[in-house]
Amino acid sequence: MLVVTTDTLPGYEIRQVLGEVVSSMARTRNPYREGVKNLRGGAYDPMAPDNLTRWRTDSVARLGEEARRLGANAVLGMRFDSRDCGEMWMEVCAYGTAVVVVARAPEPMPPDQPVVAAGTAQEAGIAEAPGGIAEPPSAPNLSSAAETPTPRS
Repeated sequence: MLVVTTDTLPGYEIRQVLGEVVSSMARTRNPYREGVKNLRGGAYDPMAPDNLTRWRTDSVARLGEEARRLGANAVLGMRFDSRDCGEMWMEVCAYGTAVVVVARAPEPMPPDQPVVAAGTAQEAGIAEAPGGIAEPPSAPNLSSAAETPTPRS
């Protein structure tokens, strides 16, 4: 499931907009931990960033599940919201637009691009390294680098 904060998805065509999807999660605050905080002199809870990150991640996962239930394969314009619900609860909400997208065919290369991009590496006089990566003739030969003596200081 693609979940993005952008309103468009480069390389994809939106075929159908299924509507808004929302994932709202209520999380309880730990009154014991809040009491212990007072014993620490009101010190910051070191677990707070981890908890908030986990809650946001869970909210996005549930958002994707809700979008999939509607028949979507992507969510565009995802946003977060949160609010306190009394003294004991906090709501974390993720929302966006459920859509059906399909990958676009790659666009043809513009005519002003060099011919090298369209030909093979051998045709352009470029050596092809192991793994299929083309290197220009001026590139250093790294396979013999280990054999090159290093000057001592």
